[in-house]
Amino acid sequence: MEHNDFSLKIDEDIDRSCKTWDAYSYDAEKMSVLFRYLMSAYKEKIDGFCSGLTVIQPYEDTALQAEAYRQNIKKMLERLEGFRQNGYQNEGLLDYYLKQEHDDVILDVDFTQLRLEFGMMDHISNYEKDEIIEKLEEMEEICAKVLFKRQKWELIRKYLVWLSGKDVEIALKILPAFFKINNS
Repeated sequence: MEHNDFSLKIDEDIDRSCKTWDAYSYDAEKMSVLFRYLMSAYKEKIDGFCSGLTVIQPYEDTALQAEAYRQNIKKMLERLEGFRQNGYQNEGLLDYYLKQEHDDVILDVDFTQLRLEFGMMDHISNYEKDEIIEKLEEMEEICAKVLFKRQKWELIRKYLVWLSGKDVEIALKILPAFFKINNS
């Protein structure tokens, strides 16, 4: 496929996929079709297109399958957009992805802002949102105490262990909050 035709196909697929997402993102069947289409169309053409996708279990509840498809399609659309932003080429794509991830990490965080962000996320369950918000409140209380850094660290260290079990996106948003023990 010629470069111009391929870039036009990607543009059309991104637009069509976003419309499907907006209309049917909670429909497991529609997401399954979109997932299979994107996988077959781009797995061999875009470096790393299928890396780190969630495995879909056929015996899982339909709602869990739909959520896995949603997460995968979201990643695929981000990768298609990244490929487009990189000039529709694989050369330099990994560097582009790494730069994007680096730019996404905010080191100066505010606990209130973090709670709002996690409360608004639609790709994590309500249970996980509640857990994260509860832990952020506990961490904020520790950081606000008038203690030496070493004492705060002893109190907050267990949250680092808890955070290590979370998804990388969640962890990268919360990790900078640990530097708050330095403020007091």
